[in-house]
Amino acid sequence: MEHKTIQTTITTGRRAKSSKAMLINPSTGLYIREDRCQTPIQGQGVPIKRAPMDLAMMAAMLEQIKVECKLIDYPVEGGDFSTFEKDLKEFNPDLLILSVTSPTLPQDLKCATIAKKSGKDIVTLAKGADFFQSDKRTLEEYPDLDIVIRGEYEFAVQEIGKGNEWSSVLGVTFRGEDGNPVRNKERPLLENLDVLPFPARHLMKNELYPRPDTGTPTAVILTQRGCPGECVYCLVSAVSGKRIHYRSPESVVAEIEECVYKHGIRDFFFRADTFTWLKPWVIKLCKLIIEKNIKITWVCNSRVDTLDDERVEWMKKAGCWLIAFGIESGNQEMLDNMKKYTKLDTARNAIKICKKHGVKTYNFFVLGLPWESKETALQTMKFAQELDSDFVDFSIAYPFPGTELWDIVQDNGLMKSKDIYGFSYDNPVTHTFHLTNNELVALKKKALMSYYMRPKYIARTLWANKSPKILGNYLKYGFLQMRFFLKLGSNQKDQKTGETA
Repeated sequence: MEHKTIQTTITTGRRAKSSKAMLINPSTGLYIREDRCQTPIQGQGVPIKRAPMDLAMMAAMLEQIKVECKLIDYPVEGGDFSTFEKDLKEFNPDLLILSVTSPTLPQDLKCATIAKKSGKDIVTLAKGADFFQSDKRTLEEYPDLDIVIRGEYEFAVQEIGKGNEWSSVLGVTFRGEDGNPVRNKERPLLENLDVLPFPARHLMKNELYPRPDTGTPTAVILTQRGCPGECVYCLVSAVSGKRIHYRSPESVVAEIEECVYKHGIRDFFFRADTFTWLKPWVIKLCKLIIEKNIKITWVCNSRVDTLDDERVEWMKKAGCWLIAFGIESGNQEMLDNMKKYTKLDTARNAIKICKKHGVKTYNFFVLGLPWESKETALQTMKFAQELDSDFVDFSIAYPFPGTELWDIVQDNGLMKSKDIYGFSYDNPVTHTFHLTNNELVALKKKALMSYYMRPKYIARTLWANKSPKILGNYLKYGFLQMRFFLKLGSNQKDQKTGETA
């Protein structure tokens, strides 16, 4: 294949067609690097490594136009900036694509600097939710970054790879001929997700993304985008819109079959913000899996108010073994303030239905929203133990730009830093009207320890998992998480006193 470099002198904004693209997760920490979910894996109740499907999808779009791609997930595969520099030199791409998170953005963009110093004309591109608001500022502060994508990225990347003028590519911000940022119009949300190719899984080391209990490889399959919810802390409406766009069940099953018969993968995470929202769609997908006799296991996300016996019964028959819920709080006023618009009794009923059908549950809670007090946090801990799910996670609220929470904390002076870089769900940048940063970290630690260290929970987990392999994996992850819990807050500085927790 003839190698064509991309010109760096900006005149009309046009770039030559790309021939080789390198797509990476930078070596700046284990994070889920989806735009709507930028979670540090180490801090999760169950530390699940999730395959970089955004990169795999962009690679698939580029391969459609005959661009040679190399995909590397450095935090999972290992390596550092020097490893990246070596890989960059060996592969010699003309397009570098970085998947960044808000907490790690400054460190992630060091890769752009390394690329520009490589002695080759190379276009540096980054995608991440941070660019919905900080696109121009980022280009101004990081001169080695050429272009950022805001929102849905598949066709934007393909158009750039084709050599289209950047000024014509919707949903991107790029460095103009005078060096100043140019912000193009927004890209309309993709209505028909079936037009997308399947992710380029042949470029990934699929075995590095195991199901925690069995150790078998897990594939992530996008099934829908968008959510009608109005939760103040959530990026979904900014990233994917308030209307749900579905793939057809036939398209989803075709990708499942490719994973099973081509890649030997039979465990899945169906990626959707509210998988169970549309009952007929859920049941049709489950029936199709059953009709095709595809023996798989899978998990999904759900709201507690979009579940009933019939849905869960079909999901269980089709291989669903776990449903994750954003319960968020055990205090109704907190749920109302955060615009979750669910009821505590509805959560109780959803968990009850899952237990009835033998489907495990993973409940997520958020601490540290502006109205949080010690009393409401303790109510959440008590409610978590009452629901008694198989797994839980407690996160401290993180104010992503573009969310209503961002505006609330800005308006009320609840941030201890002018930006959110370097902070996370475990190292909060915000405090509440009633609690300091240190107090929030201490409450998260208490919540996790008091849940997972219950004799009832330990006994039930050991009894339910008699397979030596599965039990060994539970003990391994339990040990790693115990080390994390004990260290939690050891480096946290209080926003009022400056003292370490």
